[in-house]
Amino acid sequence: MKKETLTDGDLPLVSSSRPGRLGLSPNLWRLAAVIAIAQFSTALWKWEFSIFLEGFLEPWQIGFVFSLATFSGLIASVFSGYIADFIGRKWTISLGFLPIVIGLFTMSFFPIWPYVAIQYGLVWFGMSTARLMARAIPADEIASDDGSNPARRLMMVMMPLWFVDALGPFTGSFLLSSGYQSGNLHFIGSICAIFTFVSAIILLKESLGAEVIKKARAGPKISFRRLGRSFWLLSLGMIGFVFAWSSSIPYLGNLSVGPWNVDTVTYGLTWSLFSITSACIMYPASNLTDRNLKGTLLAGVLGNALILLWFSQGSGVVMMYLINFVWAIPFVLWTGSVKSITVLVVSEEVKGRALGTYDFLMGIVGMIAQIFGAAVWEISGSLRVVYGVAGLIALVTSVLVFIILRLIQIPNHLEKPMEST
Repeated sequence: MKKETLTDGDLPLVSSSRPGRLGLSPNLWRLAAVIAIAQFSTALWKWEFSIFLEGFLEPWQIGFVFSLATFSGLIASVFSGYIADFIGRKWTISLGFLPIVIGLFTMSFFPIWPYVAIQYGLVWFGMSTARLMARAIPADEIASDDGSNPARRLMMVMMPLWFVDALGPFTGSFLLSSGYQSGNLHFIGSICAIFTFVSAIILLKESLGAEVIKKARAGPKISFRRLGRSFWLLSLGMIGFVFAWSSSIPYLGNLSVGPWNVDTVTYGLTWSLFSITSACIMYPASNLTDRNLKGTLLAGVLGNALILLWFSQGSGVVMMYLINFVWAIPFVLWTGSVKSITVLVVSEEVKGRALGTYDFLMGIVGMIAQIFGAAVWEISGSLRVVYGVAGLIALVTSVLVFIILRLIQIPNHLEKPMEST
């Protein structure tokens, strides 16, 4: 990607992508700082949100809240992905923090049905925009040097986020045990979101080159065919797994304080353990992922399937700590590899749209899955059944993932054959 000084005043400057510490450029480290701040605004309270909702909502209403949030997130994924390819990443991510402020501030004072669904939807709209840009900005730099170390960049830029994600539940647990209420956590989160908005404007530099923006503007606005065969094969392969994941994970807090017999504060601490473990293993996992993207994706899918089945059977505090420690490994492998493959199999001018389209498709799947999970919970009266069904679905669909990965071609990347996995 050619880096040039613009004279027309209407296109942003592209920032330097020279790798630095841990393989990240200075702009990616600034992005990592902004995303980490944003994560604290949600990590402080999100770990106990389903428990909070269970205090005044029925299972079907909780499912509706999560489904509406997923719907708002997939709308954000489409619009922010497309808009960012035309106006740049910096302003897209900066403006995305404003819905988080509005949603959290109003939820801290008026957490009542059905408004709480809209409030959480606003939060998820903003976070989906931020998360998408957190992948699109590294993708721009990956495109600038022909796909060098894609997993390392995409994963390491999220490493500070996971340290903060560990701090959020720890701080939230301490505040709740000290007499604070969930509404207080939501209010503090809204203040953090305001700080994130300001930080994004000050710290971030535009990463999308002028020539790429011009190419994106000149091309078709809806470019499904330009995303390519490998992109659509990958999306098809991930549908079953994402369905299993989304039908169960939103209700993890309810499973923990219910069938697992873990108190809320301890559950928050186990969440912190999961996040800190994810952060610590991210660098070695990124190196492993870059050596074999397909193999690590398959390992991540299989590992998560087994974790879901484990959740359906286990119980107690000690096992909860153990499962959260082990779980971090397949989670990091899955999230790092799937996004790396996504940005490598499409051309540079549609990377933002590819990420947005992928999130949109998985969001539709997730929205249906959350309703499905809530229905299974309502009918069976057991979250263990929900997790058992989800684990079996994930295990079966991992076979489809294996087959499809063999058909995907990854350009500009030294990929080992699937037989080596």
